[in-house]
Amino acid sequence: METEKPARAGQLTFRIVGHAIDSSPITRPLVGVIIIAALASLFDAGDAYLYGFAIPGIAKEFGAKPAQLGLIGSFTLLGMCLGSFMWGWLADKFGRKPAFTLTLLMFSVLCGCCGLAPSIGFLYGARFCMGLGIGGSIPVDASILAEFAPARIRGYSGGALPIAWPVSTFIASATALAVLPRWGWRGLFFVGVIPALLVFWIRRNVPESPRWLANRGRFDEARKALHYLDINDDAIERSRVAVQHEKPLPMLPPAVFRDLFTPEMRRRTIHTWILWVLPLMASWGMNFWIPQIFIKFHGLPVQAAVKNMFYISFFSIAGRFLVYFLSEKVGRKFFITLGFSGAGVLLFFLIGNQTTGTFFLIAACYQFFMEMGLCGSTIYVPEVYPLHIRVLGASTAMGLGRIGGAVGSYVIGACIGAQMMTFCWVFLGAGSLIAGLSTIWLGIEPKGQNLEQLNKEGTEGAAKIHREEAATVAAH
Repeated sequence: METEKPARAGQLTFRIVGHAIDSSPITRPLVGVIIIAALASLFDAGDAYLYGFAIPGIAKEFGAKPAQLGLIGSFTLLGMCLGSFMWGWLADKFGRKPAFTLTLLMFSVLCGCCGLAPSIGFLYGARFCMGLGIGGSIPVDASILAEFAPARIRGYSGGALPIAWPVSTFIASATALAVLPRWGWRGLFFVGVIPALLVFWIRRNVPESPRWLANRGRFDEARKALHYLDINDDAIERSRVAVQHEKPLPMLPPAVFRDLFTPEMRRRTIHTWILWVLPLMASWGMNFWIPQIFIKFHGLPVQAAVKNMFYISFFSIAGRFLVYFLSEKVGRKFFITLGFSGAGVLLFFLIGNQTTGTFFLIAACYQFFMEMGLCGSTIYVPEVYPLHIRVLGASTAMGLGRIGGAVGSYVIGACIGAQMMTFCWVFLGAGSLIAGLSTIWLGIEPKGQNLEQLNKEGTEGAAKIHREEAATVAAH
């Protein structure tokens, strides 16, 4: 196993790169990268809400039952799950940039195809393929922001992605109010194509992660990527001097799945899986079905249900902005615990019959706490994995979360059809509550820490295993 050697003139180890980034000021190009990455989250989250608004029109045109409508959402999330795994492995092996651009292009093309669907079966396939694209975008984007941003603002940088989610609720609700009366449910999918293509075009100019490039020995490209962030050669040389007496870190080969379960990483991996699987069963299911619950159980017309979702989006925005502005002061762990635990408890309050006003209030408060937890965990997950498995670790957790979302979407649809809502709220509430409480024992606090130091034990543990395996192979 090769070990990171003190860099000769012109060479850049990922420790030098990390120090240079952490020591750099906040520059205009860095802000640009944050904004460009955050825009993809608008489409990821906005698609979930737009599908929720499209459900009544799809049901009417194709005569679909609630379980069938839930399956459309489940196929989307299963595609996202597979896309997360696929793009996560590719991003760790071949670089972050290809996935950073191609995932959004794939999403935009397939989103337009959904608007042309002639049948429910076509929607199953189109939504699954669209999920393959957008499923890889969020873990790749979150990892890029974690690797580009100085440690002191990493919470603000990574928080830009989850902040985009409730903003997308607001935009999606406004879009549905404007589009549905004129162009129906198909128009909702068509409006997402052009902005997604524009963002894809802009993202082509963002460089590869300098940390990843340095770890691959591509020093000239790593230097150019730092220059893109306005980190000049003088700053790089100051970082070289600053880290020259530190113990070298091992340089690891591309990610392998077992690296997620080394003794040093096992606890973090289990925790991140819990954070994404259990809460997303409730989150995705509720995003899909809240408008339909207003329509089916409270007798509201479609436009009134959409308006209620529009108002609920303000609670979502408030929850995420609270985490965004305070995560660097309070930390990620506190908000993850409070958010998911609070959301789980509120789902239990949905047991029984509620008036429209009561359901609206509980759903709004639930969204506030759930979005608080999701914002904290989106920042948290890429921070707690070493460089060589950062995207694989984040994408595996988030990909499994899509499976959780698929289960939640189907469970709510099936429970609506079978009039079993008590089981629905207990099942989803317990999952969210477990995720919140488990963070007390399993979580760590990454705020303000250098990524290389934070994940030093995981890097060295994986290197030891690789060395032992290499020695075994050589002996035979």
